Amino acid sequence: MLVALLGLTSPSVSAAQGTSENAEARVYFQEGNRLYEQASGARGAQRTTLLQRSLEAYVDSLRIVRSRNALFNAAIVLGELGRNDESFNYFGEYLRIEELPAGDREDATRRRDALRSEVAVLQVTTDPEGASLWIDRKDLAPRGRTPIELALPPGEHRTFIERDGYTSVERTQKAVTGETTVMELALLPLPIVPEPEPELGPVEPPPPRLRNAAIGTAAGTLATAGVALGLSLRARTLNDEHDQAAAEYRMSGDPADLQRAEDLADRTERFNLAADVFWGTTIALGISAIVLYSLHRKKLKREAPEVGVSVSREGGFASVRIPFGATQ
Repeated sequence: MLVALLGLTSPSVSAAQGTSENAEARVYFQEGNRLYEQASGARGAQRTTLLQRSLEAYVDSLRIVRSRNALFNAAIVLGELGRNDESFNYFGEYLRIEELPAGDREDATRRRDALRSEVAVLQVTTDPEGASLWIDRKDLAPRGRTPIELALPPGEHRTFIERDGYTSVERTQKAVTGETTVMELALLPLPIVPEPEPELGPVEPPPPRLRNAAIGTAAGTLATAGVALGLSLRARTLNDEHDQAAAEYRMSGDPADLQRAEDLADRTERFNLAADVFWGTTIALGISAIVLYSLHRKKLKREAPEVGVSVSREGGFASVRIPFGATQ
């Protein structure tokens, strides 16, 4: 019956079978199914050897693609090899797949729960959820994210729980065969460290008002030019649509085509009018920016350079102070 179940699950190894990685994973998956089918008819050491080879093929498939079917089949084979801890954990990973069909979830839950009396289970939940969990060794990859159930060897185990923005937690828990040890943790947010205020440098005097006005007017010129260009392009597109609608009316004589052509003509005229207004505004703003900048330059030229001369017995020196933008 299990061989029939494995055969039913094999077509959906992955949703993307077009890639070479998925194709390679499927080859290993099918090899695992073939070896498992052979093991079902074998006895003794030969059966154990075939089961181990089948498991190796499923694990090779999982190294390439974390397929839910390979997870399920590997869990079954681990159970038949008596490796109940690993079988429980493979079923746990399988059950954490969100899009799992309800029937498959019920079957896997039943199979995993049947192992509870044979293993020591650690159940970890955190508030908030989604914390990474390490068991005994922090230098390895995390075992998963909370909430999570893991089957562990009996005895004491060090657990490390971390989540971004929260204080890390390290606990020691004892796992007992046939029991489920529950850890419920409320993670504490890390204290917010205020950022140091930036040091303010010397305040520069504001630029002349005329130059500010010229810069602002130039920016307004660019903005209105952009709007005018957009309106002109839209008017051109509407004009093309009008020509097409008019051509269709000449061919069909349909009043609906005539009405559409007239509507497009009206819209084209409105967009052209709006574009003309914005182009006019652009020209006016551009002239204003030029005038303001010219006034700014004339004001700088009126500020004459300051010349200083100092003479003493030891010698003399001269200094010249010229305002920015002034001509000598």
